[in-house]
Amino acid sequence: MAYRDDSEIIAKTHNIARFFTENRHISWALLIAVLIWGVFGWINMPKSKDPNVPVLVAVVLCPWPGADVEKIEQLVTTPIEQTIAQSSHLHEPQGGNEFAILSTTLPGLSIVQIQLSEGLTDTTEQFNYINLLLDYLNNNLPEGAGPIQFNSGFGNTAAIMLTIASPKESEIEIGIRSINIEQAIEQVRSSAPPEEQGSRASLVIALPGSVDPASLDRVLELLTISLLENNIAQDILPLRGPGFAGLDASLITDEETFLTFTTRFSKEKLGFSGFHVDAWDPVLIVDPKNVEAALKSADGDKYTYSDLENITELMTDTFQSVQQVSIIERSGVLPQTIYLDYSQDVFASYGIVPAHIKQVLNARNITLPGGTIEIDGTEVIVYPTGQFTSVEEIGNTIVTQTSDGTPVYLRDLGELVRGYQSPPNLLNFYNWQDESGNWHRSRAITLAVQMRSGDQIQQFGDALDQAILELKTLLPEDLIIAKTSNQPEQVSENLSLFMTALVEAIILVVLIAWIGFREWRSALLLAFSVPLTLTMTFGLMYFLGIDLQQVSIASLIIALGLLVDDPVVANDAIKSNLAIGHPPLIASWLGPTKLSRAIMFATATNVVAYAPYLLLTGTTGEFLYSLPIVIAAALIASRIVSMTFIPLLSFYLLKPKDHEASLEDKRKQGFSGFYYKVTEYAIDNRKRVLVFSLVFLVIGGVIASTLKTSFFPLDVQYLSYVDVWMPNEASLSSTNETATKAEKIIKEVAEKYSKDNKKKNVLYSVTSFIGGGSPRFWSTVAPQQQQRNYAQLLIQLNDKNDTPELAPLFQQALSAEIPGAHLEVRQIPLNVIDYPIEIHLSGRADINTDLEVEAQDIKTLRKLAQELEAILRDIPETLSVRNDWFEESFIVRLEVDPDRANLSGITNQDVALSAVTGLSGYQLTNFIEGDKSIPVNARLRIDERAELSDLESLYVYGIENQEKIPLLEVSTIKYAMDTSRIIRREHFRTITVIAFPAPNILTSTILKKADKEIQSFIENLPPGYNLVWGGERAKQQKGFRNLTMILLISITAIYLALLFQFNNAVKPFLVLAAVPYGIVGSLLALVIMGEPFSFMAFLGMIALVGIIVSHVIVLFDYIEKMRKKGEPFKDSLLDAGVQRLRPILITVGATIFALFPLAIHGGPLWQPLCYAQIGGLALATAIELVLVPVFYAIFVLDLKIVKWEGSLEK
Repeated sequence: MAYRDDSEIIAKTHNIARFFTENRHISWALLIAVLIWGVFGWINMPKSKDPNVPVLVAVVLCPWPGADVEKIEQLVTTPIEQTIAQSSHLHEPQGGNEFAILSTTLPGLSIVQIQLSEGLTDTTEQFNYINLLLDYLNNNLPEGAGPIQFNSGFGNTAAIMLTIASPKESEIEIGIRSINIEQAIEQVRSSAPPEEQGSRASLVIALPGSVDPASLDRVLELLTISLLENNIAQDILPLRGPGFAGLDASLITDEETFLTFTTRFSKEKLGFSGFHVDAWDPVLIVDPKNVEAALKSADGDKYTYSDLENITELMTDTFQSVQQVSIIERSGVLPQTIYLDYSQDVFASYGIVPAHIKQVLNARNITLPGGTIEIDGTEVIVYPTGQFTSVEEIGNTIVTQTSDGTPVYLRDLGELVRGYQSPPNLLNFYNWQDESGNWHRSRAITLAVQMRSGDQIQQFGDALDQAILELKTLLPEDLIIAKTSNQPEQVSENLSLFMTALVEAIILVVLIAWIGFREWRSALLLAFSVPLTLTMTFGLMYFLGIDLQQVSIASLIIALGLLVDDPVVANDAIKSNLAIGHPPLIASWLGPTKLSRAIMFATATNVVAYAPYLLLTGTTGEFLYSLPIVIAAALIASRIVSMTFIPLLSFYLLKPKDHEASLEDKRKQGFSGFYYKVTEYAIDNRKRVLVFSLVFLVIGGVIASTLKTSFFPLDVQYLSYVDVWMPNEASLSSTNETATKAEKIIKEVAEKYSKDNKKKNVLYSVTSFIGGGSPRFWSTVAPQQQQRNYAQLLIQLNDKNDTPELAPLFQQALSAEIPGAHLEVRQIPLNVIDYPIEIHLSGRADINTDLEVEAQDIKTLRKLAQELEAILRDIPETLSVRNDWFEESFIVRLEVDPDRANLSGITNQDVALSAVTGLSGYQLTNFIEGDKSIPVNARLRIDERAELSDLESLYVYGIENQEKIPLLEVSTIKYAMDTSRIIRREHFRTITVIAFPAPNILTSTILKKADKEIQSFIENLPPGYNLVWGGERAKQQKGFRNLTMILLISITAIYLALLFQFNNAVKPFLVLAAVPYGIVGSLLALVIMGEPFSFMAFLGMIALVGIIVSHVIVLFDYIEKMRKKGEPFKDSLLDAGVQRLRPILITVGATIFALFPLAIHGGPLWQPLCYAQIGGLALATAIELVLVPVFYAIFVLDLKIVKWEGSLEK
């Protein structure tokens, strides 16, 4: 394009900048309209804490009570996997953590996770299709297995988690109960001989008021027998009264021995429920006057599990009526069950079997309708009765008769007790602090409340708060309602922090402009342009469907330094045109017009630099999706504002100075004069300067090579959590005991930390989920399925900044004080990574092959995993090394002799069913009460199933012929150690070795030390076995690979844009020459700040390319104009820097200082990106202002590959 002077441009140009300057009434109307549009967009766009990342994972559960792991793997897990594999939209795993089908087989349960392919926007159709396939499979499962449960909402995150907990019993109630207990003890002891009264002690078990003390009679009877048999006590008398039950005895041993024996009896004989699941801890009372103090120490809950279930049911029904609420999930509900506790001897005396009782009860307990009959044109409905209406009515059912015709009722066969599922599957406890600072542990139920998609999070929170407020009139006043996860509050805090950073960035940008232009009018013009641009950006974001969350707000802050480029350059150009004598009406549009081409390509370069981020795949791509969109929207808005409202506002604000420094003055005076001399020296000594710059690059590269790598940092939040893993065979009571110890240690560590740091109440609460994980409270934390050897402790602090300090202290204390379990303290991850170090070992044995081959496959996998664990344990910085199958478990096998069984009229099924009936329970029927269906189960009395040896006295009942024979007559009992957890990835068994780095140690540091030995391990793997990296390394490798591709695409796109701008294939390389120096600057900044080279740092470096190039374009634009005018070469190079020095320094300063608030307030996610861009820009700016003219001179004067149309002399 030929050079045009100002008169030609004024005469022939009629563009948008001129229109807005000359038609000011229309311009002001449009400005107001843009402001209204932006405010409307801001108010109405959805707001959330994090971007909405769709979770493409669903979970399939299939129970098969009593079945062993290998049988479930063969007959349930494999068919489910094969059925799911029929879907054509499953994810295509590329190694690492990725999977399409991931299964976990446990005793009695198959768990299969499904992941759909990335980029699938609507998962409903595919999940429905898979669900239909699984429904069909239900009909082909083995008897006793199923039904299959499909959870497509596995990935949904709770917006609010409400934990509803029981308060402790009030002091008034304890006082009243103490009087009753004291009177009962004194009354019982009054009947004892005088010489024994001094040695007597009372074991008292307090109960909530709604629990019948008679429900403890049987267990107290068994305790009495055990105390007598073990010579612990004698002359034992029962205690009972309203709200309590117990024993009064003459002690043979000391009080501590008595209480220890009682505790052990409860744990070993009674299991998790103890004396009663709603009961308080037993207390031992010697002196009746100390009853009240003893009851207070028991710290008993006021409300039962049934009370909490009814309360949370009312709350759930109320919340469902809130418009913004979608799904509510309850965790910790203990289902009610009615048990028929029978004795085998009683069944034998009547010649009855459980199957017969089931037939009788189901025939009696009918829910079938009676049909309708039409009489004289009226339809009459017939309602037959027969459904049980009370537990007593169930007991009054006649099930058989004696030989003399006397009816035998169900109540005659055993004790019919209404209680809870035993053992429970999942329980919830809440640890809280009272006003006196004392900690309490209360039973609880947690409600995970999800928000409807697209709603405003603050409106959701306000609506739920209002619903709770209205509910409080119906709920007990002392009920504990705690928000254990509160997304509306987190969103509000995050938005407040980021908006603070945004306001600070705006102030800094305006301040930089005021310093750079050295007069208030230009600074004021820029101060108007920033909110105008942001307002237009809000409107564009709303139009594009982008919500307001930490990534989009951070994008605005990043863009803030970029979006001032256009206004600053336009401002400077207008000032220059005013200085040369153009009137304000002309200068206001002429300045931006003359630079329009350079500004357009600079803007396009920045957009092109960020656009490839849209190519990022997976959860990381979804998480960062709004970043390039928002930056592009801001840059486009900036371009529009610089060509419309900047000319309009400059007409009113900018005035010509009385004296504007001439070009000759700028060459000699001030900072521009200093720059002129340095650059002139550099051009004259260009070869020496080039060598020096290359040496600097090499040195910088060497220093930067010491950087350690990381993927994503851990988030700093109020919440952290502890995963508690017990051995596979651990009972729920053992898991709960370990979790209780962990809670105590957490409280002690937090208290010590508070004292050491002179803080008050650092720890707010600990919410424990025993037997499974919490609902999904954070999008990056996947909940664990129900399994009795697992617990999760959710730790909530008052100040989130204490989390990074406390987490290592928690880990250190828990690891030291709780042996025999794996306790893993976890901070919230910013990206979905199950474990920092994961190494997957897969076998290739087909489960349909010989049983010996299968067994050998499992042994081989375990042996290989042990070798890998040993390699990692040898590294001192490694913690919590384990594998995800855990150790083998103790199991009991009933090996049925088919010949003896057939001769006895017994089948293998009869043996299995008899065992599960006696030990776990056999469902006879259901008792319908309102909207609840309560199972009625038959099981052996506690004294006939408390010991492993009780198996030997078990009877087997024939279903068909109702025969009854001892178990040992048809089977042999064998004890063994076996695998009780099998995990498969993509249809093959896979054992994963897991480890954690020590505090302040990076995963990459550990793996670097282990790499040599692991490589040797891989080379010696047996045929058919392979190793795949998972964890952070797999994520990092994939992420960095994607970013490298994006960097290449970005540079290529920028090169093509420059090619079109300059119409020259060589000049783009001159523009890009400053980029390597900027990258080295970024890396050096990371070294100085002690940050690893992470995904976000890499992201910042890629963005840096476009920013650097956009600044060089402004410099090049002047050089090109001088070339077309035929000006001397050296003067053009030097004058370009002098003339563009101010706008470049102002825009770079604005960009750098705008990043400081984000680095301060943005947390660990954004700090690496900010440091990389600040360091890279600072160095690249110095380089581009000096070295770009040097490189240009080398290309023209030395290499002669760029032609200069003017004189080469100065």
